[in-house]
Amino acid sequence: VLTGDLLETAALSRKGLVVLVVAILGALRGDPPATYPNALWIGTEWTYAETDAAAIEQLADQLRAHQIGRVYAWVSWLQGDDTWRGEENFENVRAFVAALREVYPEVELHGWLGLPTDLGGAGRFGAAELQSEVAGFSRRVIDEFGFDGVFLNAEPVWNGDESYLALLRAVRAEVGIDTPISTAIPPDWSPLDATIPVPPLITPGTEWSTEYKQSVALLVDELAIMAYSSGLSSIDDYTIWVAYQVEVFARAVAALRTDTRITIGVPTYDAEPPGHDPAVENIVSAVAGVRLGLQQAGTAADYFNGLAIYAGWTTTDEEWADFRRLWVEGR
Repeated sequence: VLTGDLLETAALSRKGLVVLVVAILGALRGDPPATYPNALWIGTEWTYAETDAAAIEQLADQLRAHQIGRVYAWVSWLQGDDTWRGEENFENVRAFVAALREVYPEVELHGWLGLPTDLGGAGRFGAAELQSEVAGFSRRVIDEFGFDGVFLNAEPVWNGDESYLALLRAVRAEVGIDTPISTAIPPDWSPLDATIPVPPLITPGTEWSTEYKQSVALLVDELAIMAYSSGLSSIDDYTIWVAYQVEVFARAVAALRTDTRITIGVPTYDAEPPGHDPAVENIVSAVAGVRLGLQQAGTAADYFNGLAIYAGWTTTDEEWADFRRLWVEGR
């Protein structure tokens, strides 16, 4: 018969043994590390090309080095005749997904679908048949192509567009609650009541209401705010404008107390006048704007989930270095 002290000692020994066994099993199982917070758009230069194992391994190394854990990889866009472009390349898309996952298993891959809303007239996605088409193809992206989630890039989407909400509901119903849906979201181009610089070429009041932002956020897992093509000509003005996007979207989502997060798209693409001037809109000025916006957002900044570089095919070595120095190492 054991005394009380001996019983306590034996219990502690058993507890220590259990902890040790759990630790050993966890190490043997090789649980993957948490997904890095940042994201990158990549195009057909990867997904439609023949698989190059060495190049894909270099891509994986680059993603890890810059803490990029989500990739929006191009799949297709819905053409004016309501068919999907590039079907002859879909086998290469599948091969790319499998190859990248082999060397970077913890990456989260989202199949990028282009959805022009102005082909065939206004309110294109108000038709139930087209909503069903997009939802069904989104399911294919997961089941047949092997992606973790789907990235919906519908443009343009104006404030209060009910057909867009109906489209998101259709996709969610098709892919299920556990499949990540991310969406490209227009910035508040020229908010009426904000004391920030507004683009001179864009109609005042071109923004989403808080209610509409929240309606979209309740249907998806990630809002990727396209914080570029502002048309601004001053670096300081652009920085303040980006900060505003961070703050208002973060506050809108935070008020819902949902699992949805926001990501801020930052530009590395070539000049596209009059909307985008790389001397004004670039990694340096965008990161400065994001940092300011996170400060302004207060506790709502908890709903921020990193930066997304647009785009992989235009990012130079210097821009990668700026991203790593100012964002990855400078946080």
